[in-house]
Amino acid sequence: MEYERISQFLQKLAGALGRCVLLAVVLPLVPVLLFGLPPAPAFALITGGFLIEYGAAPIGIALGLPPLFVFYVLICTETGIFLGLFDIFATIGKTSAPVARFLEKTHQLARSSKVTEKYGILGLVPCEILLGVYICAPLSWVMGWREYLSLAITIAGYCAALILTILATIGLLGVFAS
Repeated sequence: MEYERISQFLQKLAGALGRCVLLAVVLPLVPVLLFGLPPAPAFALITGGFLIEYGAAPIGIALGLPPLFVFYVLICTETGIFLGLFDIFATIGKTSAPVARFLEKTHQLARSSKVTEKYGILGLVPCEILLGVYICAPLSWVMGWREYLSLAITIAGYCAALILTILATIGLLGVFAS
């Protein structure tokens, strides 16, 4: 009986990690293969996306990658991280009784607040900009917000920060190049 639970847990965990890798690593490499972009800077950008999120945009642009490609790669990476983390937490929540009790208490607290119930999910935009996806995904899961709605709102905040970062980088490189 215990072996079955552990096996199911590991299968779901592997699925979550697989989805993260597919979205965050494999999907960004498709344009590299299709358009002949240099793979080393692309891997550096993907790695930077995992580590410093939208702060990796200057790295990609400084390495000579097109801004649109940088945008695409970082959006893919962010999406993969968010969905992977959400899946991992959901797997833990379904397989651990103490975590399930914690979640139920948290959901009751969130539902008791009218403001949190109505506007709380919109807090993911500034949360993403200031703290990042590694906070937004667990927060969304703990609060019981829908996965794809939470992802869309998180990505909206990420896009705003990413576009500003790319534009600022292009502007600064233009100033220093002249």
